[in-house]
Amino acid sequence: MNKFIYTMIAAVGLSLFTSCDFDEDLDNPNYVSFEENSANVGVDVGGTSTYDVTVYAANVTGADRQVEVVVEDATTLAADGYTVPSSITIPGGTNEAVLSVTVSDVDLGLTGKSLVLGLKEGNGLYSGDGLAISVNRTCVGKEFVVDFAFDGYASETSWSIADSDGNVLVSVAAGTYADGATSASRSLCLSPGTYTFTVGDSFGDGLTYPNLGSITISYAGNVLTTIDGAYDAGTSVEVSF
Repeated sequence: MNKFIYTMIAAVGLSLFTSCDFDEDLDNPNYVSFEENSANVGVDVGGTSTYDVTVYAANVTGADRQVEVVVEDATTLAADGYTVPSSITIPGGTNEAVLSVTVSDVDLGLTGKSLVLGLKEGNGLYSGDGLAISVNRTCVGKEFVVDFAFDGYASETSWSIADSDGNVLVSVAAGTYADGATSASRSLCLSPGTYTFTVGDSFGDGLTYPNLGSITISYAGNVLTTIDGAYDAGTSVEVSF
């Protein structure tokens, strides 16, 4: 009787062991996904950056597997602002591969754009969520900076920046800053060129009460111009760098 029990236990154990080996050697890719679902990539003004993301499969097979990469409709980055491989190959003997994506400063503007990627399903293959890459300009050491020294009523201040074609790139409405604030600073990544800075005051007395304020505009640490706070309802200055 005891011999029969031991024989049954051995048979069940062998069955489980064989079953596990079979599961690890499935030929069907089953499921693939990106390592992450979101990422931020910085690009120098006028430059290009490369971003690497790992793609994982749910299992390991002995043969190479090719998965199609799709640029989704939600993408706002210009078509000539990115280079994405049409597919990625997961080599046999592993369940991962690295996808390299190149993005460039093409119409990124001051708020940046997005590149949304997906892995195409089909023929028994299922995929996880897509990858949304936020692409923004970086300009360490080359920032265009606007510094405000307020009077006592910062809420009255509004301002904007327009390029040489008259396109408004940044617009800040009155009420953005709180009364009592003594200062504020805004750093922007602007391409070299000519810009018009316009400031307004909703009360019509500029930055004059109870203190005389000012606005300093600089680029790459160098002061381009300083605006005296006595500009009444508003004023505009042109700066080039």
